[in-house]
Amino acid sequence: MRIISRPRDLREGLFGQVFLFVFEVLPYLDEKKIKPAWAIRSMLYGSPENDYLVIPGLLELNYDLEAPTRRTKNVSLKRLRKHATVALGNDWSYVSGLWEKYFRIPRRIIERADSFPNLDAALGLHYRGTDKNQSSVETNFVSQEDFMDLTEDFLEAHPEIRTILIASDEISFSDRLRAKYPGIQIVSSGEVIHHKNLKVQNSFEKGDHAVLDCLLLSRCKYLLKCQSALSGFAKVINPELEAYRISANKLAPWNMEIPYFPDGYLPKYQSKNPRTQEILARLFTDDWTENETVAKKFGKLLQYGKRGKPEPVLKRVARWASCRFKLSSFKSGR
Repeated sequence: MRIISRPRDLREGLFGQVFLFVFEVLPYLDEKKIKPAWAIRSMLYGSPENDYLVIPGLLELNYDLEAPTRRTKNVSLKRLRKHATVALGNDWSYVSGLWEKYFRIPRRIIERADSFPNLDAALGLHYRGTDKNQSSVETNFVSQEDFMDLTEDFLEAHPEIRTILIASDEISFSDRLRAKYPGIQIVSSGEVIHHKNLKVQNSFEKGDHAVLDCLLLSRCKYLLKCQSALSGFAKVINPELEAYRISANKLAPWNMEIPYFPDGYLPKYQSKNPRTQEILARLFTDDWTENETVAKKFGKLLQYGKRGKPEPVLKRVARWASCRFKLSSFKSGR
């Protein structure tokens, strides 16, 4: 099997759509012991010179492929997702192991991350101030002032922190933080280009930068974050990362009203400071955990679960996968 997508199929974020859509079919592939070839393309992150290919490319396969034969069939990711996609859960050891079973970060990105200071005791901050932060259907807006106040609260509770890694698409936020904490080493990977900006010369480099920021955040000891799958996947890379979200994860209709992975499953930041509690109460308004039915279903430790109505998998897909595997039926929740 070769799983494919067209460049125009994936029009949103690298982590929030491209990687997530791939990740949501991995439990099915893993259960059936399928190690496919991939040809995932994205107009926003690929380059025309390489036919917009991003997997492999921005992620590499962590297994050896069998030589293609005439029996190798292309299977659309979009079509496969209709039958095999699941709701990923909060068993971080499981999802991290699943990630490593299928993918690895390219050596060129690891070498760039290795050039940064040691982040073992650092606080990672991800402030996404553009579209995702301002989408009231998905979350609540976090102002720079809100994030600065929450950062101050966290630093007061952890005075040992001497290094902060910032990942942000707003340079002014980084500048304000450096001015406020001159005694703390503050590092950043540099200016972030908005993911839908197609006027850049190299969209593939834009993807490299996103993966680099995710890897750097995963190397920190702590993480405070707005809603964004980029920083959420840092917890997938490093399940030991102490990561907290600071705003609501709402049950968006486009996500079939399930918690948005990975962000929705991260613990909410808490504080004993009354002023901080007021900020958090406002930012967490309408969080999915306030819905008793959904909280009961997804609030416990969960590897993966049902997503939408169960559907039988196409027998043709099973035949394409391998003649060694016979599949009579499949329910999308398994």
